Amino acid sequence: MSERTTAILLIAVVALGAMTGVAAADGQFDVAVDTDADGTSTVTVIENDTAVENATVVVSVVDAENESYAGAGEYETDANGTVDLEAPEEDVTVEVTAAAGNDTAATTVELEAPDGLELDVADTDGEPVVTVTDNDTAVENATVNVTVADPANESYAGTGDYETDENGTVGLPAAEEDVTVDVTATYENESVSETVEIEAPDGLELDVENTDGEPIVTVTNDDEAAENASVTVELADDAGENASYAGTGDYETDENGTVDLPAAEEDVTVEITAEYENESVSTTADLTVGDEGDEADEQAFGQLVQEFIDGLENRDGGIGSAVSDFVTENNPGNAPDHAGGPGGPDEADDDDDENESDAPGNAPDHAGGPDGEDDGERGPPAHAGPGGDDADDDDADDEEDDADEDETENDADDEDETEDDEAEEDEAEAEDGDDDDDDEDETEDDDDDGESGPPDHAGGPGGN
Repeated sequence: MSERTTAILLIAVVALGAMTGVAAADGQFDVAVDTDADGTSTVTVIENDTAVENATVVVSVVDAENESYAGAGEYETDANGTVDLEAPEEDVTVEVTAAAGNDTAATTVELEAPDGLELDVADTDGEPVVTVTDNDTAVENATVNVTVADPANESYAGTGDYETDENGTVGLPAAEEDVTVDVTATYENESVSETVEIEAPDGLELDVENTDGEPIVTVTNDDEAAENASVTVELADDAGENASYAGTGDYETDENGTVDLPAAEEDVTVEITAEYENESVSTTADLTVGDEGDEADEQAFGQLVQEFIDGLENRDGGIGSAVSDFVTENNPGNAPDHAGGPGGPDEADDDDDENESDAPGNAPDHAGGPDGEDDGERGPPAHAGPGGDDADDDDADDEEDDADEDETENDADDEDETEDDEAEEDEAEAEDGDDDDDDEDETEDDDDDGESGPPDHAGGPGGN
């Protein structure tokens, strides 16, 4: 054989060996585990991308001390190179080893317990909904049984047998009273049960607020605002023959389930009825005329007067005049009780004898009778004339008013007259300065005599 031929044969052998090595690498012996939704698993053994029949498969628990698995053991692959493993009852970690001839392969996998048949009850405070699933998938045509947990003391119209729809659900009626029920779902020889507390819904409710102002009617259904509910307001049967209310009539609730009513002009009892989705509810409300505003005004004015008094500084003669002026100018109500009628003291109530001396136009307590006579207890001042008509002596009158200011502190009308007299006096003094000077001279002469008594210009029994 020539050297050339030998060389060619050698190259061919090397090439064939190389091709065989590549094929072995690409199609190595392997084992894989796939888990389904129901918790079952499939073990597959392959070599060179071909299923290996009669391969040995060993399944063992990794942590045998703390976990267990009923599917642990030795298996043999079928014609498809597969082995089926059952679903675990609890999550477990297993090692799967496959062997065929001189080849072996192993893998570790987490097997999760399936959710299995499950039962859920929602909306237990309204119309309950039962949902049945198997491995998180809705179960159609599952059987659902509902019974009362304590039939001796409770009842429920929704007891009985049902069948789930394509969504795996069953609708139950709302409870008329709170009740405890047992719900059981059965599907493909499996069953699951749950005890549920079902609460009676609140249903249609009616509430009336602000009955002493502008009333607000609120309508709710199962604690949610009832929009477009019909509301009727009418006088109650015991409202009385002469009772009336401008808010009677028919209304419709807004998106908040409310209706606003006008304020009552007089105390009245009304009956309010709400209708919504073939249900109705009624209530009786006493509407009153609120007086909080008037009380608030009185309190506010009293506080205003107190703040004015607190702000006054000490002054000669007291604060009566200033307070009286403030009250007269700022009081939003009627004149004070001690004020006389429009025509003077003669028009005041005869029964108010105790306050007669305080009425405007009446003489102070120290003044004498109508004719200036002394009744033994009181008498005219020393400077007063016989008939009390000496109106020209304004200075003397002012002195008497200052002395009696505490007695007339709350008499707004007397203080107004005093202020008017003072204004007239100032004007008279400005115009007749000489006369005032003469009066002052006479007063000084009297002081020089060292005798006490009324001034010379005073008339009456004590004058000169």
